[in-house]
This record gives sequence, structure tokens and C-alpha cells, in this order.
Amino acid sequence: MALSKQEIGATVLTVIAILLEIFVLVSGTGNAPVLRDVFFAEVTWSNKFTRMGLWGSCYGEIDSGVKECSVPTAPFKWSEAEGLGIKLSIDLPDSMYLAILILYWIAFLATCLAMQATVFTFFKRLPEFILMLVSLMATGALFIIFIIVVVTAAKFKNAATGEDVSSSIGNGTWLVLGAMLASGLSTVWYTFNCLCRRNRTTAFDDLKA
Repeated sequence: MALSKQEIGATVLTVIAILLEIFVLVSGTGNAPVLRDVFFAEVTWSNKFTRMGLWGSCYGEIDSGVKECSVPTAPFKWSEAEGLGIKLSIDLPDSMYLAILILYWIAFLATCLAMQATVFTFFKRLPEFILMLVSLMATGALFIIFIIVVVTAAKFKNAATGEDVSSSIGNGTWLVLGAMLASGLSTVWYTFNCLCRRNRTTAFDDLKA
């Protein structure tokens, strides 16, 4: 069965969303390329920095780069990030970090389910309705994660009392945004194609009657 442009576009966007989510999924798991280079936020103090990923932090000195990464933990609490030599305290509940982890897994599994359904069902109408729902679920979860990460990164600015601490949003946050946009567009295309196919089927049935 030939696929429409909307179906091909939705499939490509779903693949892009999965790839971006995988990069974030492995962030902060070890001192290796990609694992240490993808992070939600970076906090600097003096010549030191620490980068917060999904599972842990990687830290070092600005002049020499990353030296070491923490042991992966679930959920990873940003306030416990190592490497700066000072205690960071922010006015956010620890449940926020658990929410990021749970929502990320929901988004990733929902996107994978959408991809699996796309490959193995060839866009039949009932599975396409399911595709629309799971893609919408992934988009919603990624949107909430993006908001939480941005708010948390902002809270880190001057988080250490009496210390000159600065923070910035990392590339992992923009990867989440990219995955969210890709998932959102694929949801729109799944919805459009599902509704159009339903209208075509209804019109065909009316002609038969």
C-alpha cells in the first residue's frame, strides 16, 4: 500500500524524535564522548563547572574540560551535583527530578511505540488513531520536561549564598525541545491523515449505499 506524503513525513519526524531522545537518554552516564557532552544545564563557579544530565553530572575546569563524571543515579538531583566544591541549594522539591525521569521514559517509550506501530501496521486506520494518541502523549511529556528543566536551570543562578554562581541551559534541553517539536508535528500529521482517511471512507460508503 502506497504511503501518503503525510504518512512519510510523520514517520520521518518520529524517527528524528527517537534519535534526539536517545542522545538525552544517555546523558550523564559516563566520561565518554556524547555521554558527557549532552547535558540539561551547566553551572559554573570560579574556574570550575558541572553539567547536569539525566542520570548524573560531569564536571571539571573551564581551562581543561571535563575531568570526571558522577556515578549514575535515579533520580539524579541537581543540587547534589559534584565538582564545584560548594553546596548548591535551590527552592525546588526533590520530586521534580523524579518527575523528569518518569516523564522522559514515558515520552521515549511512547515515541518508540509510535514508531513500531508505524513500521508494522502500515498506517491502517485504527492503528493510526493509536499513533495519534501515543504521539500526543510523548509530545505532552516532553513539553512538561522542557518547562521543568528551564525553570530548574533558572533557579540555579546565584543558588549558592554569597557565591558568584552562574548557570546556562545546555544542549540537552534544546534536544528535548527538538524532539518535542518533531513529535508534535508528527501528531498533527497523524491526526490529519486519520481524519482525511476517515472522511474518504465515509464518502465511499455513502456512494456504495
